[in-house]
Formats: sequence, C-alpha cells, structure tokens
Amino acid sequence: MIAVLAVGTYYVAKTNNMIAMITSGGVKVDNMVVAVLADALYRGTATPMLVLPLCGGAAVCQIIKMLLTWRSSLMSHKISFTILKNIREAITDRMAKVPMGVMLETPSGTFKTLMVDNVGRLEDIIAHMVPELPSNLAGPVFSIILVFVLDWRMGLALLVTIPVALIPMAFGLRTYNKNYAAYMAANAHVNSVIVEYVEGIQVVKAFSQGERSYQKFANAVRSFRDFTMDWFRCTWASMNLCLSILPTTLLGTLPMGIYLYQTGVLDPAQVTLCLMLALGIVTPLMSATAFINSMKSMQFAVKDTRELLDLPQLSQMERDAPLNGCDIQLRDVSFSYGGDGEEVLHHLDLTIPQGKFTALVGPSGGGKSTIARLAARFWDVTGGTVTLGGRDIRELPLKQLSREISFVTQDNFLFDCSLKENIRLGRPGASDEEVFTAAKAAQGEEFIGRLEHGWDTAAGDAGKQVSGGERQRIAIA
Repeated sequence: MIAVLAVGTYYVAKTNNMIAMITSGGVKVDNMVVAVLADALYRGTATPMLVLPLCGGAAVCQIIKMLLTWRSSLMSHKISFTILKNIREAITDRMAKVPMGVMLETPSGTFKTLMVDNVGRLEDIIAHMVPELPSNLAGPVFSIILVFVLDWRMGLALLVTIPVALIPMAFGLRTYNKNYAAYMAANAHVNSVIVEYVEGIQVVKAFSQGERSYQKFANAVRSFRDFTMDWFRCTWASMNLCLSILPTTLLGTLPMGIYLYQTGVLDPAQVTLCLMLALGIVTPLMSATAFINSMKSMQFAVKDTRELLDLPQLSQMERDAPLNGCDIQLRDVSFSYGGDGEEVLHHLDLTIPQGKFTALVGPSGGGKSTIARLAARFWDVTGGTVTLGGRDIRELPLKQLSREISFVTQDNFLFDCSLKENIRLGRPGASDEEVFTAAKAAQGEEFIGRLEHGWDTAAGDAGKQVSGGERQRIAIA
C-alpha cells in the first residue's frame, strides 16, 4: 500500500513538475511582455504593430497556463482518490485479519482518526501539495535565474531578504516535530472521548450521568484547545516574522535597480522586469512555506497507517482442510489477553460435541465468553490447541472457519440496510426464500411480520421497535 502511495505520488509529482516548469515559463513570458511594453511607453515607441502581437502572445500564455493547471489538477485528484481508496481497503482488510484483541483494546477514536482524519488529510496533500509545490518552487527559481542573467548584482539584491526570513523559520521549527507528535496524540484522544460519549449515550442517560460524562467530554475538548493554542502562540512570533520578511524583496532590488539605471547599466525595461520578477516570487514562496505543515501531516498519516498495516495478523492456510465432523475440543488450553498477562484459562480440557446443546455456566469473568471467542479464533490460544472436527483451527483458512462457526454476542450490531439484507450477510448469494427459512428457524419470522415494512424494514427503524433478544434472532438467522 505504501509502495502504491509512493509510486502514485511520484507519478503526480513528476508530471506536474513538467507542467510547473512550462507554466512558470509562461508566467515569465508575461512579465517580459509587460517589461517590453513599459519600455516602449517610456521611449514613446508603443505602436499597434508592437502592442497587439505582444498582448496576443501574453493572452496565449495565460490560456496555456489555465489549460495546464486544469490538467494538472484533474490528474492529481484522480490519482489522489485512487490512492485513498487503496489505503482504506488495505486498512479494512488488515483489521479483519488481526486478532480481535487488537480491535477491542484500541479506542474507537483511534480508528476514526486513522481512517477518516489521517487518510482524508492525504487527499489534500496529494491532490494539492504535490502539483502546487513544484510550481511554487519552479517559479521563484526561474525568476531568480532570469534576474541573475540580466545582472548579477540585481540577483544578489533579490536574495538579500530571503535568508533573513529563513532564520526565524528555522528557530520556530526546532521543536516542530515534538509538538506536532503531541498534537496528533491529543487529537486522537479527543476523538476517542467524542466517540465514547456518542456510543455510550444510552448508558449515560440510563444512569443519569449526563453531567459527569459531558464534563469528561468538555475537559478533553478544552484540553485539546488549550494545547493547540499554546503551541500556536509559541510559533506565532517566529512564523509571522518570517512571513513579514519574505515579501520585502523590493528592499534590495529597488535601490539597486535605481542605481544601475542611473549608472546606465540597465535600461527601464530591464529594471521593470527585475522588479516584477522580485515581486512575483513572493506569493509562491509564501505558499511553499505553508506546505511545511502539510508535509509533516502526511508523514504522520503514513506512519500511523504503516503501524496498523504492520500489525501481526492471524496465520492461516490457503486451502480448505477436510474435517471429521464438527466436534469442538479444547486440549490443555491456556490463554491470557495480550499473550503475557495474567492467564484467564489454565490448562483447560473441554469437548463440545456435534449435534448437542452445550451450555457453559459460571460466574462473571469465569472465561465463558473467552472460550467462545477462542473457538471462533478471535484470538489464538497462549498454550494448547483448539480443534474443529479433529483439525487445529489454526490450520483452517479463516473463511472456512467462519462457515463452520457462527458467533452471536449479547449486544448485536445491525448494519444500515434492511433486515432481509442483514440476514443475508451470512451468505450474500442466498435467495429470499433461504433468508425467510433461516429467519423462521431462528424464530424471527413472527416479529418481523409485525413491522410495517416487514422484511424490508431498515435496521435503523427496526431498532426502535425490536428488543435485544429479537436483534439476537436476526443475528442467529
């Protein structure tokens, strides 16, 4: 995935570098046209035969610039959204293959930050920074070279204020990496608190904890605001000083231009062109400095994505394995969450025979749900083996295991589609009749029939009318 991102970004950058150079060349032609016209007006030689061709050439350059800019933007956005699609697909694929413990132990806000915020940030960077940054750098470079070609002293005068502007910028960037990392951590925390508050609103209301829970939410948002404002205050002085000095290119070029004109070294057209080029590099340079934050944002987004994609996934075989029945056996099973914590199962032996109901009865925290999750291979056992039909479930492809073992939790999640489609998730190719048969076997046909739209009732609407047990029956079906 990261390779795709790199190749795609390189392709956009390479293509748009060429476009940027052509476009920047067109801009310089415009500047030269204006300089020639200014010289002609100064000398009194401006005639229609001179002015019209020059104006026509300037208009053609602007049209070419517009077309190239449109083409560049179209290409960068197309590639950007393709890369984002591939990244999100890679993330969801890896989330389905890592141990369930990773998903349960990671705050929901972390995934929201990763899949929505960070990946969305890449769209802005790839679609805008990659095509715009080359042109913002190519334009000033061409301008500086052209000024040096006209007169080396004007070139040096043009560069006088730029190093001065970089000094406060370098001062402000000394702690940038540390502060940006802290900013991203604070952003992930506030996202987790927001998601927790929204997801737990039912519990909050049930126990009249609205004020207390809201206080936690408000404190997290306030803390994030204070941290962000403190960081900005630390950088305001240096960055504003840099952005104030960058536009002052005329401080060097204007006195030098007047001096060279008075000494007869440069004519009015040349002085005018140099001054226009000096002013022309200001906006691109300021835009380029603004991309520093974008590049750092991209670095963190790629780093967080890479960390998720590098998580160890459950090993699995490529081909289905033959099974001898469907008995589930736990042989000398030990298990601890995280692999190195306190064990919740100790050398457990258990047989769940095919064709019979087996109930696990015991106190809360006794490991009943853990046994069910190990049988469904949400985690791998720390010690011992779990077998299905005589086969270690680690030797079965996950798809085969999911066909043989169904898992229904106490609190079931229904997707945003009809009840019929929710049932069909277990077998996407199932016919309506097969869906109805499954629902009847799960004793869900009666209450579904009572709903106004029956099987086509949206899960969101049905959630207001069905109980938790009825949602379990839909999950069973």
